[in-house]
Amino acid sequence: MKKEHVIILSLYPNARGLGYVCLESPQILKESGVLTIRPIFNGKVLERIIKFVNFFKPEIIVVKDYGSGHSRQSKRGAALVESITKYAEEIKVPVYRYTRQQMRDVFEQFGATSKYEIAKKIVSWFPKLEAHTPKIRKPWMAEDYYMGEFDAIALAVTHQYLTE
Repeated sequence: MKKEHVIILSLYPNARGLGYVCLESPQILKESGVLTIRPIFNGKVLERIIKFVNFFKPEIIVVKDYGSGHSRQSKRGAALVESITKYAEEIKVPVYRYTRQQMRDVFEQFGATSKYEIAKKIVSWFPKLEAHTPKIRKPWMAEDYYMGEFDAIALAVTHQYLTE
C-alpha cells in the first residue's frame, strides 16, 4: 500500500547557492526558498542541507541530475549533488535525480515550456508563492533571485509525476 503523505526535500543547486522546497504529498507545500551563501562553496552548502534534512526529516530527496556531459559552470553543482547523494546513503534516504530536460518534458504536458511559464504554472498550483513570481527575463538580465525556488519545486513535481 502506497503511503499518502511522503515528505520530499527537493534541492536545486544554482549560482547563488541552493533553491529548496519541502513538500508533504503533492499538494502540501511546507517550506520553500533560496539559500544564498557567500562566498559560495560546497562545504557550507552541504552543512545547510544537513540542517534541512535534520529539521524536515524527508523520506525522499530529489536533486538535479547534471548528467555526464556537464558544463564547466555546473561542475560545482555536480560535485554538490554527489556529496548530497553520499550523505543521503549514510542516513538511508533515497535520492532521485532528474535532468532539466525531464523537467521540461513533464511541464510541457501542462503547456509550460520556458522557466517563466513553469514558474507561472507552479504559482497557479501554490498561490502563496505569487509574491515570488519571477519577471519575464530579457537576454541581458540576470536570472531572478527566486528562480531557484521554482526550479526546486519543478524538480519535486517532476519526481511526483514520473513516479506515480
